[in-house]
Amino acid sequence: MALKWILFDKDGTLIDFDMSWMKVGIQMVDEFVERYISPENAEHAYKTLGVDKEQDQVLPGTPMACGSLDEIIQNFNALAGEDVSEWTRQTSQYLIDHRVPEIKWIEGMTDALDTLKDAGYQIGILTSDTKKGTEQFIEATNTEAFFDFIISTEANAAEKPNPEVLRPLFDHAPDLKADEIAIIGDSPNDIQTAVNAGLGLSIGVLTGVGQEHELQHADYVVQSAPEAVEILEKKNGREA
Repeated sequence: MALKWILFDKDGTLIDFDMSWMKVGIQMVDEFVERYISPENAEHAYKTLGVDKEQDQVLPGTPMACGSLDEIIQNFNALAGEDVSEWTRQTSQYLIDHRVPEIKWIEGMTDALDTLKDAGYQIGILTSDTKKGTEQFIEATNTEAFFDFIISTEANAAEKPNPEVLRPLFDHAPDLKADEIAIIGDSPNDIQTAVNAGLGLSIGVLTGVGQEHELQHADYVVQSAPEAVEILEKKNGREA
């Protein structure tokens, strides 16, 4: 089955990982620790969640780096010893709504998108960012023409790697089959979405939060997303 749609993750795939997300993650953990964790257990909580306070950074491969909100909630609940899911969702939404995005394209990405569009692919974004954040990205980069469909993450919506996250696309294109879709992303959740949904191709990239061994279930792992053009050209037998 020939591929028709290419879905890109945004942060860490289309653009350098937006450092404003790291700031949001650190601030959320700070507020969680202050509210729910005793001082003697604070160091353990930061380490478990993957926040290095000395370096003021989120460590790769940890819950705050690449976990879904549901996974973060599970970790928070375990550390707090109580259900803090509602507080976590509200705090996460507030911090995300008030963040200021920092946008820098992956080198060669706009040329790659041009090439894929010229080759006839439909191109979408599948992101854990909110609708507001994604719209800010589109507006700031003036790239509305690149993207045929956008799936963002809203409150109480399905999240990667739940295959239901793709439901809006199937509603938009009812005749589309799962094996006609490729996902390109930097996190294990991107790749697991492709596995769970039975998609036609998954390509992991090393420009974001995922480490190579965490992307082992991808069909291909490349340094950056523009390298996917050659893979798609070979797989589909069309000039890309």
